[in-house]
Amino acid sequence: MLVDSTERQRPRPLHGSSGLVVAAPAAPRPPKRKHPGSGRAAPEAGRHHTDQAAEPRVINQPPTEVLAVLVFGNGDAGELGLGPAVQEAARPRLNPYLNPDDPSALRVVQIACGGMHTVALTEDNRIVTWGVNDNGALGRETAWVGALRDVDGDPEEDGELNPLEATPSPIPSSAFPPGLRFTQVAAGDSCSFALTATGDVYGWGTFKDPQGNERFGYDVRGQVVDRQSTPAPVPGLSRITQIACGANHALALDVDGVVWSWGCNEQAQLGRRLSGRHATDSLTPGPVQIRDVKYVACGDYHSLAIDKKDQVWAWGLNSFGEAGYAKGAGTGDVVLPFPMKVPALRGKSVVCLAGGSHHSAAVTADGQCLVWGRLDGGQLGIAFSPDTLRDAKRIRSDERGKPRICLQPTPVPGIGRVYHVACGSDHTIFITREGTAYATGFNAQGQLGLGHEDDVEVAQLIKGKALQGRMLVWAGAGGQFSVIAARRNAKPDAVC
Repeated sequence: MLVDSTERQRPRPLHGSSGLVVAAPAAPRPPKRKHPGSGRAAPEAGRHHTDQAAEPRVINQPPTEVLAVLVFGNGDAGELGLGPAVQEAARPRLNPYLNPDDPSALRVVQIACGGMHTVALTEDNRIVTWGVNDNGALGRETAWVGALRDVDGDPEEDGELNPLEATPSPIPSSAFPPGLRFTQVAAGDSCSFALTATGDVYGWGTFKDPQGNERFGYDVRGQVVDRQSTPAPVPGLSRITQIACGANHALALDVDGVVWSWGCNEQAQLGRRLSGRHATDSLTPGPVQIRDVKYVACGDYHSLAIDKKDQVWAWGLNSFGEAGYAKGAGTGDVVLPFPMKVPALRGKSVVCLAGGSHHSAAVTADGQCLVWGRLDGGQLGIAFSPDTLRDAKRIRSDERGKPRICLQPTPVPGIGRVYHVACGSDHTIFITREGTAYATGFNAQGQLGLGHEDDVEVAQLIKGKALQGRMLVWAGAGGQFSVIAARRNAKPDAVC
């Protein structure tokens, strides 16, 4: 994922021209992400499920395991959270502000990576943010007058970073009503969200459409809010159990297994037909026509879900087959407007899903990791055999004969059993059940943590002194940086 602002833009991989016409935009971001399920009708958008007179019921519990947080990649806009003086890390580096062995540090229990910012939940119920705040994604004031300026009055490029952005810091408690207990955070390109114990959702930042217009939601008077600089409740959502973000859209899963979507919909990533006449109607959460869902995830411009029958569904952008539908992939402006099953994943017992700009990954209960979508940047981490590359049912090439798309979910070899997977815009990080990490894909900013900036086509083990003796259990991938987390003296559970 990436943040598209006039001030800061992430470098994109240069893959050269091809015969493929893709719907997803190159940087700057869209100039910055079945058929309808049968069965009972979904609740009306905006309807509150609970009795307003009753005390809200606790339905979510926060994580309790405190994590050591390690970062790597490019942080010239504060993405690494290592303070104003550190702008890059070629290998994983322990973030001292989030070191569980330091009594003065913040004690993080859950993390989410956006395009150029990160959001974390702490053991003592604080929402901590760092990185780019150009569009309000940090949810707190970061104006800083300490930057060095040249003779023309412009900030010096080589000066220290804004410490209010480059240092992990809590959103003031006064930004939230008293008594809220948070259980999960999520992050997109320029937006952030937090889920409460009673199933309410708070959000801040903005969504950007392909024309660069900012829209986030509505205020109490029904007026469009372009940019929400501080946390505010997301109306129309209740009894939510999980949240997920794409680049410019969000999903929420409620206790009844209904998926709600809102944000930008230019690549059909919301998976539903909008009822109103204007694009702003997409800012109101509405139900996706899929039933009995138990898990949701997002790619930049597509969405993924697992239902209670262990079927995987996908919708949104499919120009590189990232939504798992082979027909038409690579032939033009391809989207799946409504959820469709990914047939190759049926019966695989998928427990974890992740998506990047043009690729996706799934982890099964037995530790197999399957990947599909764009492959020409090494995103999938597989050295396909010549026979496989010639198999038109598995690999699709461009008009010059260059392999571009893996059409079928394919196991990643050579990395052992996988516990968790994270997809950045064009790179992937795998966490194994042994607590190690592998990385593959685009690496121009060192976001693979391998000590160099060469792109990688086959998944490689991430090494470093900071990893010695650590059991890794999680990874997050932004546009030009990555985050991994470890817990001590514990083995990963059986699911992501």
